[in-house]
Parts: sequence; C-alpha cells; structure tokens
Amino acid sequence: KLPNNSTDNNTKKRFLTVRSIPVFESSLQPEVHELFCRYQASVHGDSNPFEDIINPSDSQTVNSSSNSDGSEYEFYQGEKHPGFLDIDTAYPHLNDSQRAKIKKSYLSFYRFLCETPLGQKKRRTSSHPSNNNNKNDDDVGGYDISIPFGTYHQQYRLSTSPNSFDGPLLAVGVVDLLPTCLSSVYAFYDPRLSTHLELGKYTALREIEWVRRAMQLRVDLHYYYLGYYIHSCQKMIYKAEYKPSELLCPVNLKWVDFEVAKRVLEERSPVRHCAPLWDESLEEEDNGADVDCDVAVAQTWTCEKPKKKRVGFDNDIDDVAIDIGAGAYVSVGHLNEEGRTLIDPIVHEFVREVGIDMCD
Repeated sequence: KLPNNSTDNNTKKRFLTVRSIPVFESSLQPEVHELFCRYQASVHGDSNPFEDIINPSDSQTVNSSSNSDGSEYEFYQGEKHPGFLDIDTAYPHLNDSQRAKIKKSYLSFYRFLCETPLGQKKRRTSSHPSNNNNKNDDDVGGYDISIPFGTYHQQYRLSTSPNSFDGPLLAVGVVDLLPTCLSSVYAFYDPRLSTHLELGKYTALREIEWVRRAMQLRVDLHYYYLGYYIHSCQKMIYKAEYKPSELLCPVNLKWVDFEVAKRVLEERSPVRHCAPLWDESLEEEDNGADVDCDVAVAQTWTCEKPKKKRVGFDNDIDDVAIDIGAGAYVSVGHLNEEGRTLIDPIVHEFVREVGIDMCD
C-alpha cells in the first residue's frame, strides 16, 4: 500500500464495475471457477484443486475416484453442454493429476451454478433508434437493466475506468432473471478482501438496487428472491437482515410477513422450526371486511394446542430406529439420558405436527 503523499506514476485509480455476463459465457472463463474454489475452501472448508499448483505434493498420483470423476467430466464434454470449459486446453502446463482434480471441481461447479433450464435470448436493443454505439440507453449507472431473461453471473471487477471491464475479478453473484423477479442463487467472492469490504452483503444490496431500477423499465418485475430460508441454520439467517421481507408458507403457499412467520416458527415449532405459517381457516370475512391475517396467524399459534394423549406412546418412541451411519441402527430406547434429551423433543414435536395416525 502506497502512502497518501506518494507520487509514483505507476499508481492507477481503480473503479468497481459490474456486468451481468450470460452464464454460458462466464462458465468459459477459468478465473471464475478459480475464484469459486478459493471461496469454497476459505468459507466452507472444501478442498481447493489449485493448491497443488502452488504447493505441489503427490501430484503424479491419480486414484480410482479421480479416474471415475474424469470419466464423468469427459461424458459432459462429449455431450457438448453449452459453456463447458475444456480444462486440458485451459491448463496445458499442468500435469494429468492436477488437471484431473480441476476437472472434478469444475464439473461440480458447472452443475451447481451454470446448468440452467432458462433459455438465453439476445440482448434487448435500445428503445432509442438514434443510438448507434451499441450502448443501451436504459442501462444507466452501471446497472444493465435491459438484459433479457435468463441466468447470469454478475461479475464484479476492479477496472481501469468507470466504462471498462478489464480488472481482476472480485466477486460473482449468480442470479436468475424472470418476468416477475430477480432470484439470487449464490454469491462467491475473494475471501482475502471480504473481511474489510463485506462483499457478500454488497452483492445482495446491489441486486436489490438492480431490481428497484429495473422496475422502471419492466412493468411486471416486482420482487427480489433470496431463496430458501432455514431458521436454525446460521448460514441462512442472514437473509432476515434485508427488510421488509416475507416467507412463503410451504403448506398453503401464502406469503407471510417475516416477523410474523418468525414468531410462528419459534412458538409453534421451537425445536425443528418447521410449521405451517398460515391457516386456511383464517380466511374469513368479519362484517364484510377481511380479517387482519398477520395478527390472526400470530394469535392462533400463541394459543395452547390441546395435546392428544395415547397410552403407550412413549413405548412406541422407544422402538424407533435411528440410522447412525455405516449401515448401523440403534433404537431410541437404547439411548442414555443425554441422548433422550436431544431426541425426545424432536420426535414429540413431529408427532404433534403431523398427527399420531400419520406417525403410525
């Protein structure tokens, strides 16, 4: 880092520029997969196939699993999937073992963040016929809101000018653009910079701003989707920080205000956080006016529910088998007190939720 009073002529100002790259173009750029690997290794503890390039060790050994993964990679390549990177061409300087590891990783990356059922149409032309410089007048301030429906990798780069896109890759936000919404699929970024820049939050906030701007051009576009939410998963609860928001009831397919849904989950299902967020019986009219459903849902779940008693139910739980891995099972009745303390609340809550007849 140069001091503030430095007069080094080689110091260049950089600009953060963002563009939505069609997924099958982005998937052909080796640096995108490389960034994904660095992120997964740092944040999720996955193995990074590029570490061998920096610290080579046992690089000549190819085990049977690598051969199997290589065959699957070759199958994908032979099927001519769009935007599928040829690892041998991209990394000709590496040995077979190193490329085999990269192929395995790339195949998982491609399946996870590149394969898409959405078609990719040509970019919309400008609404102003006088525009002859291939720049769409609807795209202002670096927000390319005129792109057609499809799956994109929104790439974030440190470029040499506000209008260029030529710098190092910092982050990628994977999104699906649909007629009524922008759906956030995943985001990955340089873990070395995110400690100070919080790139994960920045990509989400920028996607929200993208939707706000695009709504002026796309009359049917209204929503930003953050995907699945699991209340007990620490890696997902960050989604609740973006407000106001709603959760979709998986049972009745009704959208419920997040704060109301949160109370329902914590009061109705304090262990598993899995319960209907909406009750169809609440859809009634009171003196010709709709019931305040948010309040009604909250009141419904705060009431004590009558518990159905059944003789010998605890004995039934004792006979439930638990898969402990490697093809081995142990019955609940064989657990010690500590194990029963963990298991019993989950089983009892599940029974209350689905009913004793379903459990039978």
